[in-house]
Amino acid sequence: MRKTGFIAVVGMANAGKSTLVNSLVKQKVSIVSPKPQTTRESILGIWTDDDSQMVFVDTPGFLHSRNALGDYMLKSIDNAVADVDCILVVIDGHDGIDDRELAQIERYRKRNVPLLVVVNKTDICQPAKLMPELAKLNGVEGIAEVYCVSAKRNKGIDELKQALKKYLTGSEMYFDEDDVTDKSQRFEVSEIIREKVLLACENEIPHGVGVAINKMQFEQNAWDIDATLIVEKASHKPIILGKHGAMIKSIGIHARESIERLLEAKVFLTLWIKVKEDWRNNPSMLNELGYSSRKK
Repeated sequence: MRKTGFIAVVGMANAGKSTLVNSLVKQKVSIVSPKPQTTRESILGIWTDDDSQMVFVDTPGFLHSRNALGDYMLKSIDNAVADVDCILVVIDGHDGIDDRELAQIERYRKRNVPLLVVVNKTDICQPAKLMPELAKLNGVEGIAEVYCVSAKRNKGIDELKQALKKYLTGSEMYFDEDDVTDKSQRFEVSEIIREKVLLACENEIPHGVGVAINKMQFEQNAWDIDATLIVEKASHKPIILGKHGAMIKSIGIHARESIERLLEAKVFLTLWIKVKEDWRNNPSMLNELGYSSRKK
C-alpha cells in the first residue's frame, strides 16, 4: 500500500520553490524566471512511485499585497498550507538567512504539522559562507529537519524526497499514477507564454502582464492557439511589441517551441496585445484570467 500526502512548498520570492517542485517531480510543472511573483497561484506537482504519492503544492513567493491580484496570491499561500502533511520552507542559501526567513519559519511552525527547512542554491554558495548561515537555524524551535539542496543541479533532491515519505499520513491515491500536475493544458500553455514574457521584458512590465487563451483547437494534427497578452499601461504595449514587432515575435517563437514540447505536436501560435488599465484590481478581469477568490 502506498503512503500518500500533501506537502506545501513556501518561502520568499526567488528562493527557488518552483525549480524545487519541478526537480522533485522530474518534470516542469511550474514556470521559472528570475523575477519575483513568477508563480501567481498554487500549482500541484505530483510524484508517484512504487510506495508513495507525494503532492507538492507550489505557492507564490511571500509578498506584501498592493492590489487584488496580490490578495489572491496571499490567499493561495494560506490555502496551500491548510490540511497538509508537511511544510517545506525554502530558503535561498546564496542570499543567506535573515530575519525574513526566520519569521517565515515562526509563521509556519505554529501549524502543528512537521516543518522542514530546505536551503536551496547551494551550488552557488561557498561552504565558508553557507556554514555560518546554517548555524542560525540551530536551536530554532519547530524545525524537524534541515536539508541543503541545489534544485537547479538536482543535488540532494532524491535524499529529500526519501526523507519526506516518513511524513506522509494518507493511504488514498489522490491522482492517477501518470498525473504530474492538477492544471489543464490550457493553463500550462498560458503560463508558458507568460514565462517567455517574464524572461524577455523589462523589470516593470512582467508584474502587469496576464495571458488570456482565446482559442486552443487541435485539428489536422496540429494545435491552433490564439492568445492575448494583457498589459495595464499603454506604454507597455510598444515595449512588448518591440521595434518592427521583433520582441513579440521572439516571445512567440520561444513560447511555441516550449508548447510543442508540452503538447508533443506542431503548434501555430498567434499573439495579440491588449491594454486593460489596472487589470490587477479588476475582479472581472482577474476572474477571466483564472485568478478568483475560490478556495482551491
